[in-house]
Amino acid sequence: MKPKEILVFGASGFIGINLIRKLTRKNYKVTAVTRNTHSQKSLRLKTQSNYGYISLVEANIFDYEKIKMLIEKADICVNLIGILTERKKNTFKNIHSNFPSIISKLARESNLDQFIHISAIGIEESSKVSNYAKTKLEGENLVLKNFSDATILRPSVVF
Repeated sequence: MKPKEILVFGASGFIGINLIRKLTRKNYKVTAVTRNTHSQKSLRLKTQSNYGYISLVEANIFDYEKIKMLIEKADICVNLIGILTERKKNTFKNIHSNFPSIISKLARESNLDQFIHISAIGIEESSKVSNYAKTKLEGENLVLKNFSDATILRPSVVF
């Protein structure tokens, strides 16, 4: 049986590194998407599995064609990308709402088996006072609109 191909956005973050370690130990093939394949965190990913179970891909999440191509090759897509502070193009709206909307739509169009999106705990209550929470909630709603049986996880503080 062919192993499932899992595409992970935000792969070099804390959750990503630990998730990829567990997935590759269970013989899933992982494509780990990161901003910089030469960063120390990204290089650490290469040691997480046996040869052939992890592909490290450098991509800009605003490069629509590259993202589309990556999603078309996957069976499952996991979005772990999130920010706590805004910088230039990395606004809450772009990262928490626009990007999840784009990839969940592409996942549906590519008939992926599963789409998993990481959000945040307590966002309904906080969305009235926090742009972070408002965009996280908007992102969840867009994901469910585009990929109705997506799995959305709302972790608390992760350390």
